[in-house]
Amino acid sequence: MSRKLAVVLVASTALIGVPALAQDTPAIPSLGAAELNFSVENMDRSVSPKDDFYRYTSGAWLDQAVIPASLPEVDVFTFMGDHVTAQMASVIADAAARADEAEPGTPAQQVGDFYNSFMDIDAINAAGISALQPAFDTLAAVASLDDLATYLGKRGRDTGSFVLAAIVPSSDRVDSTKMALWFLSGELGIALGDLYEQGEDSTQVVAYKTFVHDLLVLAGDSPETAAQTADLVFELEAKLHAGKATPVERVDPRNTYNPVPFADLQAEIPELDLTLLTRGLGLEPEETVVKTEPRYLSVLSQILRDYPLEDIKTYLRFRLIENYISYLGTEFEAPGDTLLQALFGTSQSKPREETVQSLLKSNLGQPLSRLYVDAYFAEETRQTALDMMDRIKAAFLERIKTRTWLSEETRAAAIVKLERLTYYAGYPDEWLDYSSVEIKPDDLIGNITRLNQHAVDVEVAKMGKPVVETHFSDDATLPLTVNAAYNPSANGFDVPAAILQPGMFDTSQPAPVYFCRLGAVLGHEMTHGFDSGGRLFDADGNLRDWWTADDAAAFEAEAQKLVDQANAYEVLPGLMANGPLNVKENMADYGGITLSHDALMAYLEEHPEENVETDGLTPSQLCFVAFSQMWAAKATDQYTAYLVSNDVHATGDYRAFAALQHVDAFYEAFDVKEGDPMWLAPEKRVHAW
Repeated sequence: MSRKLAVVLVASTALIGVPALAQDTPAIPSLGAAELNFSVENMDRSVSPKDDFYRYTSGAWLDQAVIPASLPEVDVFTFMGDHVTAQMASVIADAAARADEAEPGTPAQQVGDFYNSFMDIDAINAAGISALQPAFDTLAAVASLDDLATYLGKRGRDTGSFVLAAIVPSSDRVDSTKMALWFLSGELGIALGDLYEQGEDSTQVVAYKTFVHDLLVLAGDSPETAAQTADLVFELEAKLHAGKATPVERVDPRNTYNPVPFADLQAEIPELDLTLLTRGLGLEPEETVVKTEPRYLSVLSQILRDYPLEDIKTYLRFRLIENYISYLGTEFEAPGDTLLQALFGTSQSKPREETVQSLLKSNLGQPLSRLYVDAYFAEETRQTALDMMDRIKAAFLERIKTRTWLSEETRAAAIVKLERLTYYAGYPDEWLDYSSVEIKPDDLIGNITRLNQHAVDVEVAKMGKPVVETHFSDDATLPLTVNAAYNPSANGFDVPAAILQPGMFDTSQPAPVYFCRLGAVLGHEMTHGFDSGGRLFDADGNLRDWWTADDAAAFEAEAQKLVDQANAYEVLPGLMANGPLNVKENMADYGGITLSHDALMAYLEEHPEENVETDGLTPSQLCFVAFSQMWAAKATDQYTAYLVSNDVHATGDYRAFAALQHVDAFYEAFDVKEGDPMWLAPEKRVHAW
């Protein structure tokens, strides 16, 4: 649903902190108009909604909003995240204070001692780069490509980060009840794909090379050696990037699901023993493996032929340092801060207290979430949210029945899929068990290593067994994440506790506000099951074509309207929106507001006393204004350009009006007519769902 800055860089670089420790637990900020909890105060009613709907709904907020120095963008997710951050600061401080007394293996003990190990900045500074000496020794012992294959597997288990290549377990796409082995391309040092396509003298490339250089100098390399390594890092990563599927190619799940015999995969890269790679992670090879990158193996094969092993080891040494940058002391923070400033226009790093929250979320997500839910989430909120989900689902079912472009065969299958769609609110009924992981107050690197190993071992142990569905278990759906996410293989979605709060869900506001905010999010996630990618999965979550050829063609024609609409929108001067990359999310936005408005109308029929004007706005008008204002955002130009190239979501200024142009009720509510800037010709409007 929402984007996450952490994907821009690998976790180590994105989670940069500063040495200052907070002395007091911060007050939990309220969410008012300035924080984009819906308010008519944020509107600019001097602008006609027929001319510029985004400005009409959010102009006053846009005029006063300021991008924080530590962020490249500010929006409602930012403010809600700040609210959760403050809540968690209180929870974590309590856990840290009683960690010594807590029973070993309990969430309070693990969260508290992890926090204490990270906040012991004197010990971390004293250790510095020497904390990585055991990892350096292991890498230095690699003497052959066979050693390298084993090393890469074991390194992935220890660090939770896969470099160059990996074979990992996950559920199979065509049979979601069983596990399969998947071949993955390695992560790059920076998840900013178009950077590798720029000239070496570009600002971003220079900034990245400078980051590599400065980090290695801090690690003890001479400036000359560091400069040579920086050139090598970029050279290798540019080649690896060229072998990866593009963001647009990854939109279609069929492009990243290519089962092949293990022997055939091995034949594509004879230099690297894939059996040893697999065993390094604790797995055994299977007859078939899913290849996710059609072009990557040949590129990696060529690299292993062209570059001496020592160059590969030099690259891997840098990636180790980068992976652990958050744990090496305050002097290692400056290179990352400078890089983020160059890439996204930020000018200040986050406090160390916020950095540790990010690390806890990534490494002890469910134990931390359990403490959060116990402290701040009410069961009543959960039940209210589930009732709204039922209403949105009912509205969707009615719309499927009235889609005249669908054949009866495809319609029947779509109805079955929707009826089987599941959703969960707040938190899991059963929490994951971390009790066996030893967390010490004075062993930060050891804590991280043991948590990584536990996470990998849990997945490895699933091989050969039926898939057991878990909920709220990854970064995107942890209960303390302000987000919601549909999983096509489960045909369902989770709505975390953190998003069920003011900003998205405030039942003290009129029904049109929370229906067309949280309700639109719920409808968005449901629509993902029927967007350009989700429609390729059946009711059981299997990748299977259940559409007639004519219906599939008709749907793609509808989706193409969204591509064309986005491609015609100028985000920045000379930079157009990325229709092919955004098509699934734009379809979900359209579905979200359509379904939430339909559900609102049904609710108002049941509750006529609430079918009244608010601040001069009819319920439909208030619905659409609340939806638009939800997407209000301010971002640096650098970050906006990154989003257009890399993010499957469109930018907020586009999302604030684009989906509404496909909703007939929007035109009726604001009397938008042909010739008005907000008018979209009927033949260009989507009516897929």
